[in-house]
Amino acid sequence: MKILLISYDNYKYDGRVRELIKAAKELGEVTYITRASEGEKPQERSHILYQDRGYSNFILFVCTRASAVGRQDLIFIDNRKGILPGYLAKKLTRARYVVQDCRELYNMKSAAGIPGKIGCVIEKIFTSHSDVVIAANAWRARLMVKMFGLKKEPLNYENIRRLEYSSEERRLRTEASCKNFFMEDRFRIVSTSGCDMSRTTGKMLEAMKGLGDAYELLLIGESEEEDELIVRETIRTLGLTNVKILPKMDQDHLKYFIEHSQVGIVTYHQRDLNNKYCASGKIYEFLFEGKPVVTSTNPPLREFCEKYKVGQASDDYEQAIRAIADSYEQWQNRVQRYISRVRVEENNHRLAEQIQKRLEER
Repeated sequence: MKILLISYDNYKYDGRVRELIKAAKELGEVTYITRASEGEKPQERSHILYQDRGYSNFILFVCTRASAVGRQDLIFIDNRKGILPGYLAKKLTRARYVVQDCRELYNMKSAAGIPGKIGCVIEKIFTSHSDVVIAANAWRARLMVKMFGLKKEPLNYENIRRLEYSSEERRLRTEASCKNFFMEDRFRIVSTSGCDMSRTTGKMLEAMKGLGDAYELLLIGESEEEDELIVRETIRTLGLTNVKILPKMDQDHLKYFIEHSQVGIVTYHQRDLNNKYCASGKIYEFLFEGKPVVTSTNPPLREFCEKYKVGQASDDYEQAIRAIADSYEQWQNRVQRYISRVRVEENNHRLAEQIQKRLEER
């Protein structure tokens, strides 16, 4: 089977798209288009990079490349921004099937601005016509049946992923450049949501005030300028010396920083469907490094922590962090017991098998 996978996300920074490509490769010969990050080079000959000049140009770019690759059997659409170019590519390549991954879950009420609402309309129109639809967790899959008028519940493809060093050389270079950062002995908490204030970052900062200098919070990730200004002002107002703001990191650096920290913190607000029923792969990035997690109380996160005993879901971050720190070795052992049973490869293989079965039923 010849497959064209289309994503407006970055291969370098997006764990879900990397795993979807692996799953697609179990189905056939894959050509994949992703949006380039600065200085990024294609992973292989079948990887086509779009040098970002906006979404409208992305649609034209995909159409041009779809015409060039010729006849395909299947179009694999990653997320909402892949829908329009994906269905145009289906026509241009005369593909028989469309597989659509819905990693986000917005409705008209919660969509941000006119572009977000237009995206909801497009998703509503096209999703019911896709041959296979994929959701990011079971909570979302159940909601999507009614939202999109689907005849079958979407396949549930959890965000099970782990960080990997791109090479031994890169690991050694990363260690050499970053090891001095961890010279001071502190109990470190990592958030990979940057300074995003919608992710309850304000509550994290309040918790750090109570925890004191024996603890340190690392806010890693790309941030809106306004959010970063608020965080910096809050740090100044609270007199915090135990919070560091760090930029977005590639896999090598992120893996190293998590390896040398103690806890991952994964938090979302609950004001819309996408966040309330979050499907966070960040949890697995921490767990595969042996780190317990502290999460907000969104239903999937609370269920996960209670079921697998690998972290604390709480609205009181200070208490939750202290509870893990006070029995840290026990929490680490629980994480190791759980993660020893989880296989990223099996998750991808199961998705490929389920897609194949759905296509055979068409």
